[in-house]
Amino acid sequence: MKSTARKFIQALRRLRQRQRSAAAHKQSLDVFLSFCERTKPGLEGSVQPEELVLLEELVLMANKIDGPIVEVGTLFGFTTQSIACWKDPEKELITIDDYSWNPVGLVPLAHRDFTRRCLAYVSSKCNTTLFEGLSSDFYATYKGPAPSMIFIDASHEYVHVLADITWARKAGVAIIAGHDYSRFWPGVSQAVDESFNGDFRVTGTLWAHVAQPPAEMSASV
Repeated sequence: MKSTARKFIQALRRLRQRQRSAAAHKQSLDVFLSFCERTKPGLEGSVQPEELVLLEELVLMANKIDGPIVEVGTLFGFTTQSIACWKDPEKELITIDDYSWNPVGLVPLAHRDFTRRCLAYVSSKCNTTLFEGLSSDFYATYKGPAPSMIFIDASHEYVHVLADITWARKAGVAIIAGHDYSRFWPGVSQAVDESFNGDFRVTGTLWAHVAQPPAEMSASV
C-alpha cells in the first residue's frame, strides 16, 4: 500500500514538472514569435539606427582620449560590433554581460554561445574583450587606466543605473553615456537626471554626458 502511494506521488511530481516545462516553453515561444512579428528596424533592447549617429560621434571623441571604452550590457553584441568598428584599432573595448536577459527567450547558456559567435571576429581582430559577469564584479576587479568612455545599457533599474554612473564618475571616465532614457524606463531617467542635472544630450533614447572633452575640443570652445 505504501509502495503504491509512493509511486502515485512520484507520478504526480513528474506530471507537475512536465506542466512547468510546457509553460516555460510556451512563454519562450510567445516571446520569440513577438520578436519575429516586429516591424520596427533594429531589435528590442538594442540601439536603434537613428541613435547610432550620436553613439558614433561619442566613440570618435573617445578615440582622442586615453583609456579603453567600456560597454555595460552586451546583449548579442550588435552595438558592440559598431563600437569596435568606430574605435581606433589600438584602443581596447571591454563589453560586459551576465546573460540574465534577452528579448527572444534564450536560456543563459544559449545566449552566451550566440553572443560569443557574434563577437568572434572583433574579439580576435579588434582588441575587444568580453567580460562575462556582473558589472559590479568588473568594477571591483578592474585595475586599468580610467576608461575614455562608458556606455550603459544593462539593467534599467534605478539602483543599477545609478551604480554604473557612480562608478564611472569615481573612475574619472570622460564620456558617460547610455540607452533608454525615456518615460518607459523611469529608473534610467531618474538616475541620469539626478546625476547630471540636465548636463547631457539625448538622441532618441540614447543619452550622453561629456565630463572631460578632448583637449583639442576644449581649446576650440
